[in-house]
Amino acid sequence: MEIKYNRSLSGVPDNQSQQPLRRITKTYIEKRDPVRRNLTQLYNEDTQQINKSMLGSNNDLKRKQERVKRSLNQDVLEDKENMPQHKAITTKIYTLPQEFSAISIKEKFDLTVQENQNLQKLYTDDIFFYLKEQEKKSTPLEWLKNHSVPSNLRAKMIDWMVEVLCSYKCSDQTFFVAVRTMDFYFSKSIKQLEVSDLHLSGVTSMFIAAKYEEIHPLKLSVVHEKIAHKKLSTDQIKKKESDILQTIGFDLVGGTLYDIYNLILTNCFIEQRLQEKNYKYLKKLCLYLSKMVLYDYEICGKTNYTVLAAASIFVAFKIIEQLDTSFNADSQIKDVAQIIQVDPDQLIETAAKVLNLAKNFEKHFPNLENLKKFNGFQLEDDEQQ
Repeated sequence: MEIKYNRSLSGVPDNQSQQPLRRITKTYIEKRDPVRRNLTQLYNEDTQQINKSMLGSNNDLKRKQERVKRSLNQDVLEDKENMPQHKAITTKIYTLPQEFSAISIKEKFDLTVQENQNLQKLYTDDIFFYLKEQEKKSTPLEWLKNHSVPSNLRAKMIDWMVEVLCSYKCSDQTFFVAVRTMDFYFSKSIKQLEVSDLHLSGVTSMFIAAKYEEIHPLKLSVVHEKIAHKKLSTDQIKKKESDILQTIGFDLVGGTLYDIYNLILTNCFIEQRLQEKNYKYLKKLCLYLSKMVLYDYEICGKTNYTVLAAASIFVAFKIIEQLDTSFNADSQIKDVAQIIQVDPDQLIETAAKVLNLAKNFEKHFPNLENLKKFNGFQLEDDEQQ
């Protein structure tokens, strides 16, 4: 075998002599080392097989992608063929960006608070007389006569409900809905309820009212642990909730005393007849008196909400009359009685009872101080605000 080792020394450039030398050297080594030759052959065969398999899988993947693409294109074509042609809609789709340029978002709504109040006054008359018509069947009356629950224990329950709902920052309407729900349940219940039922009924009525009125209602766990202090189980509360709702026929939309007196004040335009600070004071008085009368079963258990609301407003008028000499309470209440269509004599009689209760509340209900604690106020406090 002839090997030319000295080719690079014969004057041939390196770039021309490098490749032949490598080829000759490789051939020489492979012939001298059969093991290396076999390993090289096996490596080349494995490499070829791997390349073939990879090429085949790539081809399969490409074919699958093409089939899916053809299928999608076919579906799109079929949808376009079956789609009804609406030239106007197509034009709108392409002109939307231009349409957006003409839109501006305002920081506040157009309706101001005053306009909303005027809108409310527009419908107040219809709302009030609808609620007055419905109160014949939705206002509870004499609800304790068929049960073994004394009125003084019910007054304690009302006082406790004031504390609980005010402590948990619930709205005033939630309180009135809770009281109405409990009283309505007692009036509709065929089963004779005992004193032991009062606590569970009151707790569950607050739970129902909060779910109906509040944006963030009381959770069942809070009612069980914090309000009922684990004396009532969650199952008991849920069963009583179902019992109350079925007994009252899921009637939670009836007017409350809170609804009625607010509608009367709005419908009779009392706000326009008083200074702003006196009107705010009047509303606080009405809220206090409306909560107060719910303590006394002899008053609220025998009088519908419309007369109770008008009587509370009359007592509040008498107090405002002492602050504003130009405001005549007697003439104003006559207008109110005529507008809301109630018997003036019944209104004055009920107002006398409400006034007597306000003067002697501590004597009638000793140790019940939550109403004064959470809803008591003075005129000086209102002027400071």
